[in-house]
Amino acid sequence: MLRVLLPAVATGVLLWAAFFPLDLGPLGFVALVPWLSLVRADVSRRRRYLAAYLGGVVFFALATQWIRVAHQMMYMSWLGLSVIMPVTWVLALDLVRRSDRLGVPLALSVPVAWVGLEYVRMHFPTGFPFLAELGLQHMIGFGWYFLGYTQHAFLPLVQVADLGGVYAVSFVVAAVNGAVAGWVYCSRPSPLAGEGGRESSSGRVRGEAVPSPIAHPSLGGEAPPPSPARGEGKKPVLSTAAVLALVAACVGYGSWRLGHAEFAPGPRVAALQGSVPQDAKDGSGSTLVKAYRKLFFEALDARPTPDLVVWPETCFPDEWVEVAEGEQADPEFARAAQKCAEAFAKGPPAVPTLLGLNGLAWEGGRRWKYNSALLLDTRGHKLGRYDKMHLVPFGEYVPLGETLPFMSVFTPYKHDYSCRPGQLWTRLPLAAGDRSYKFGCLICYEDSDPSLARRYAAADPVDFFVNISNDGWFDGTEEHEQHLAICRFRAVETRRAVVRAVNMGISGVIDPDGRIVTIPGDTWSASKKVEAVVSAVVPIDSRTTLYARFGDWVPAACWLAVALSLRRPRRREGLPGPGAPASG
Repeated sequence: MLRVLLPAVATGVLLWAAFFPLDLGPLGFVALVPWLSLVRADVSRRRRYLAAYLGGVVFFALATQWIRVAHQMMYMSWLGLSVIMPVTWVLALDLVRRSDRLGVPLALSVPVAWVGLEYVRMHFPTGFPFLAELGLQHMIGFGWYFLGYTQHAFLPLVQVADLGGVYAVSFVVAAVNGAVAGWVYCSRPSPLAGEGGRESSSGRVRGEAVPSPIAHPSLGGEAPPPSPARGEGKKPVLSTAAVLALVAACVGYGSWRLGHAEFAPGPRVAALQGSVPQDAKDGSGSTLVKAYRKLFFEALDARPTPDLVVWPETCFPDEWVEVAEGEQADPEFARAAQKCAEAFAKGPPAVPTLLGLNGLAWEGGRRWKYNSALLLDTRGHKLGRYDKMHLVPFGEYVPLGETLPFMSVFTPYKHDYSCRPGQLWTRLPLAAGDRSYKFGCLICYEDSDPSLARRYAAADPVDFFVNISNDGWFDGTEEHEQHLAICRFRAVETRRAVVRAVNMGISGVIDPDGRIVTIPGDTWSASKKVEAVVSAVVPIDSRTTLYARFGDWVPAACWLAVALSLRRPRRREGLPGPGAPASG
């Protein structure tokens, strides 16, 4: 067991090292190679897939350990991710192994399987876009540790994200892993190559039989029989040459993109970073108010004066109460909404201000709670409100909470903090000088979902993005750097700058090419847990992107390739198999 377990564990450690806190990005190109030894390992299926799974457990346990810092109940979330997400590794290995039996080079099968399952991980279980169209809960999946994110600092390669999203970058990195593995393991035969039977769970070969079209190890089925010794022992020269050409083309394209970018100066935006710890934020609120009032007036006193000041997620202490247009609220709620509007108008900001706060709205004949971003003009009147669409389970709603009330014990709150997903893709207006702009808001981890930013850039495209987040939960862990690295890809995918206002950090401005324009400190690490006002002119890019227009076509193509590869003709009983001699 150790001879298959050790390579799998090695991949878990190497891949973790490619992300923060170590950020050894080049390891991303080879981290999967030890794990890919399982494709042709001469062991039982049970041991093979168990090793693949445990390698994933090691990776996710190391990579997501920062989740437990938020609250003692978040240990359950950490452990849950560590045991659920590795299932995708098992499925990826199975797909690669099936393709290897068909003679498909690892340089192709590895990226197809890996990227296809990254898409599933991003949207599992209810974040698939078509479910939102059906009115079902649209919660976020877990897309933090895509292979492409290991290359966030390799900007020439990152530029291909404007063609196919982060999935395109993941595809290139996975292809390199597959090509390297092809050379390392080329002397090993393909799975059961030349055998006329199939593998049992104990590793023994059974007699010839008709394969099931829905066979899958997790369902107790059998994999299809192999083609006889196809490609066995051959060096993967052609596939390696293709991968080298792909990498060269992508880097060349990215270098050309970086050299031909032309940005127009946009509005000056100031982002506040109060770095208030979560326990202080959840207390009386005095620490929160003191920190952010100080920074707010510091931003207003700055020269040149900003055109917009941005507060982080839920860092404005008061709630916004509103009755939707055309609605008749109950008298008590209507009075609360009137008082709220009057209170906000009494202390209007000197410049337009985007507040991260809790919102209460009367809509559809009832009261709803939202995690909101509220844009106020200089009179304290609402210019627009965006409500977070992708909610974090156990953070912003309790799955099956009404059916299973005890599930609320797994939340980090002492009270009910269940929100409704936002219903509108709100474009927020901003006037600066003689120009008018519109921007999209991404709250918290919404910037980790490529499809959300893409929706804002496709039809009626925004001019830039604002990402507000409260990362004070994670108190200076590597979560802060990883979150910023992920956000860089949203800028490139849409060719729209991103302004980040993040409690505890890392706030800053990212240009449309993914470059960091400004952050609070000299380094990413020095930009965490510091009070700061980050102010910069937002670069405006007029380019449109293939990804904004066509969306997630890369993972779609991967799944199409998988479907076609699995559609092998079923042999009729009595007909000769692929290795049988001709009669006559």
